[in-house]
Amino acid sequence: MIKKFKLPNGTQDHLPSDCFSRRNVEGRLLDCFRFYGYQEIESPILERYELFDSGVGKVELSKLFKVTDIDGDLLILRPDITMPISRIVCTKLQGVQKLCYLGKSFSAIENEGKLREFTQAGVEIMGMDGIDTDIEVIMLAIKSMLAVGLDDFQIEIGNVGFFKGLLDAYDVEEEDRDILINSIESKNGIKLYSLKNVDKDMLDLLSRIPMLFGGVEILEEARGMCLNSQMSEAVKNLKGIYDGLKSLGYEKYVTFDMSIVGKMKYYSGMVMRGIIKNLGRPILSGGRYDGLCDAFGDHTPAVGFAIGIGYLTTALSNQDKLVHMPAVDVVVGYTPSNMREAEELVTAYRAKGVNAVCSFANDIESLKKVKAAMGACKGVFVTERGEEEV
Repeated sequence: MIKKFKLPNGTQDHLPSDCFSRRNVEGRLLDCFRFYGYQEIESPILERYELFDSGVGKVELSKLFKVTDIDGDLLILRPDITMPISRIVCTKLQGVQKLCYLGKSFSAIENEGKLREFTQAGVEIMGMDGIDTDIEVIMLAIKSMLAVGLDDFQIEIGNVGFFKGLLDAYDVEEEDRDILINSIESKNGIKLYSLKNVDKDMLDLLSRIPMLFGGVEILEEARGMCLNSQMSEAVKNLKGIYDGLKSLGYEKYVTFDMSIVGKMKYYSGMVMRGIIKNLGRPILSGGRYDGLCDAFGDHTPAVGFAIGIGYLTTALSNQDKLVHMPAVDVVVGYTPSNMREAEELVTAYRAKGVNAVCSFANDIESLKKVKAAMGACKGVFVTERGEEEV
């Protein structure tokens, strides 16, 4: 009797067909990143807790997987890859860096169907500020979706400076900001009016922010709400981004949402997320985070995004765009003394467009079992006497 083992909550097994589809997606993404000059970088899955215990990249300890090493140091499984890349750039690299990555991240909390172990692919531009880098990163996010075969998606763009400027204009206390952020991010304008000791004029303006989403025309309404230069610069940044993307022919993939403020302490300017209908959560997220490297004593402007590979493959499957593992047409069996002949035969089959594979087999009966397991249409057993079809 086979003993059943239960997987830890929030984790998954990936069978061969899943792995094939995921590797296809990951390969296309990395090829797209490299085409635009991004170089791959890799950081350890294990990091010291201090890396996520300060600055705008701080993560609550309860949300982290923790382990104590033999020396008593508190280590964590990285909750994201951007912070480790910032560490590498600030301590080991110099100048402008265009970097890409593919790797696993972890969250100790499982909520709303989000896995606790998940794979991300993404890019970071470190050491460059200005609207041109914002445009390039958004363009690359669009290119990435197209590269894997998606065409029904939208990149929603906002700028946290708009919301920050409004809060600063009314001198909102730090402890009240989190409540306001949650209300705006959830588009719950009614909840705002349940707050006490908050200026009514400010509440009226805040209640309009969840409705500021749609095409480029909403930027005019946002401009009319500006109370200071911070808010005006945020709107100007978004209009410049739109104009840049329009000149590249990508404006149809872009909408605006001024309520993207959930990680306001983390991001410093443009923010974005990729939306797919009926998926339930963003397929990618990112933005500008110029203060992230401050924890290392180095103010380095930075912008980037991360794509959730699991969400991406689900979206591709929903749109019938996922590349599936091809069926094996022919399995060529061999014994050690005939391996070279079998390899040559498989190469000849593949040159004709036939999906053939090699497999060791002691005899024809063994080859039959392999053929059945692979679902192959045909088996060929190579011996000293020649080829025998199974």
